[in-house]
Amino acid sequence: MLKRTLKWTLLAVMVLAVGGFMGFLYFIPPFTVASPDTFVKAQVDLIPPLVGIADPATRLLAERGRSIVLTSDCAGCHVPPSPENMVPGMYLAGGMRFQTQTHGTVVSRNLTPDKETGLGNRTDADIVRALRGGVRSGGWAMSHRAMPWPGTASWSDEDIHAVLTYLRHLPPVRHAIPDPAPGRPDNPDVIEAVYGGKDAGKKQ
Repeated sequence: MLKRTLKWTLLAVMVLAVGGFMGFLYFIPPFTVASPDTFVKAQVDLIPPLVGIADPATRLLAERGRSIVLTSDCAGCHVPPSPENMVPGMYLAGGMRFQTQTHGTVVSRNLTPDKETGLGNRTDADIVRALRGGVRSGGWAMSHRAMPWPGTASWSDEDIHAVLTYLRHLPPVRHAIPDPAPGRPDNPDVIEAVYGGKDAGKKQ
């Protein structure tokens, strides 16, 4: 009698547990119906607003580029490392250091339109070459681990144009990024290492 009671009690507990879990899954909103912007809200709150775009068509294009940059998590690498994930006023200013087995030490670039330290001194063709083929101006090949250009290579021409429009309308930030330092890593077994904590760029 005791064994039968324990058996039915255990069965009831299992049924309630499974039922509760299924109910939880039923009532939480699935990822597929949530806006991509929902998952990047913490970044959105620190992103500078688009200002000074009088032409409605250009503004719409820049907003599309903003959405692509956000959902592609460009800020995940192109910001100085910080415990807060993103330093105010340094959005897309670069400064995160990586070490790769094939390309040595590289630092994420400054994507703001600053004319001396950012994309202001790069042509649209330079940027497209980097996004499409992983080649920097001057012919230096970028590591696909430090810069996921195989993914951005699949962007349509319209997507790239929208991203360029957005980046060109960001507030410029003076943040000098050192050139890549080719060479093997200290640890020959390393595939990729991300160095957090210290900003590898230089504010000017």
